[in-house]
Amino acid sequence: MSTFSNLTTTTTIAPYIPTSRPVQFSILLTIAIFSVPCSIFVLHHFLSTKTLYRAANNHVIILLLISNCLQTLTDVPGQLSYYILGVNRPLTLSYCYYFYFIDFYLFTTCFLLLTWSSFERHILIFHTYVFNTHRKRVAYHYTPLMICVTYPMIYYVYFIFFYPCENYYDEYTSYCVPACYLRTNAVMALYEQIAHGFALMLLIFIFNVLLFIRVVQQKTRMGRQMTWKKNRKMAVQLFSMCFLFLLTNGGYFVVQIGQMLYDPTFGVDFSLWAIPVAMCMPPLFPFVCLSTLDELHGKVRKAISCCNRFAVVPIIGTELQHLPTTTSRRRDF
Repeated sequence: MSTFSNLTTTTTIAPYIPTSRPVQFSILLTIAIFSVPCSIFVLHHFLSTKTLYRAANNHVIILLLISNCLQTLTDVPGQLSYYILGVNRPLTLSYCYYFYFIDFYLFTTCFLLLTWSSFERHILIFHTYVFNTHRKRVAYHYTPLMICVTYPMIYYVYFIFFYPCENYYDEYTSYCVPACYLRTNAVMALYEQIAHGFALMLLIFIFNVLLFIRVVQQKTRMGRQMTWKKNRKMAVQLFSMCFLFLLTNGGYFVVQIGQMLYDPTFGVDFSLWAIPVAMCMPPLFPFVCLSTLDELHGKVRKAISCCNRFAVVPIIGTELQHLPTTTSRRRDF
């Protein structure tokens, strides 16, 4: 899970119910198996199509695909190991450092990219002139994307590997205890929950609601159907990605808010499933992207029709006919 799940792992979140682990393992493993080839397929489609990888609205999708694919290949196997074995493997402090960085960095990067994408869609749809020069594209498009990727990397490299505190592995529970900077510094723990959690969730929700209202208003007063179709496609892409984020992580954030503002034991039983559901977001992301690409739908239909065209049909009751071997007949053949 993301950064915030580790804030309460040793206090408010109860141990996993043993009977639930096989179910969680089976669901996550099934999704992950199909997710990797789907990610490769969608990424290849984006990067091999000139019009797609040059479109500004697709750059954040490409970064999200790469980030979620890396998480499916690195973070998800660790979760699967815990669900089936009940302990973290290998039982070393080095693994805890690896787990902290991969889990925290990739989740936070995805959240930041989704937040920026939710805001940038307003510019791409309603204020396209902002990106009409190279300098403006660098300043208002590429630079924010770079910040979304590099800021969490610098932040977590420092606080996980160089912050003056000591991380340790709990041999009794066979689990990596929360990162030491979260245990020893209440200000940093609060900053993590708000700046990397609640604030991003709220901004994503607000930006998407406002975009939905503006897109509907545009449809009612616009007669240019080609422009409307393009804008609708960009909006649907964003709504699909953010809906997946809110669906998989919304329950967990509700538990965190309840524990912070109401009762430290709020939603303890529900959190047994909230964290596994949140882990389903990275492997599910490429399927959401696949469902929003009309160009891929055409390619898939074309591939299926080609397979059907070359399908082997058995010949029943056909007799060979002896044809005259004239010069004209051979030429026809």
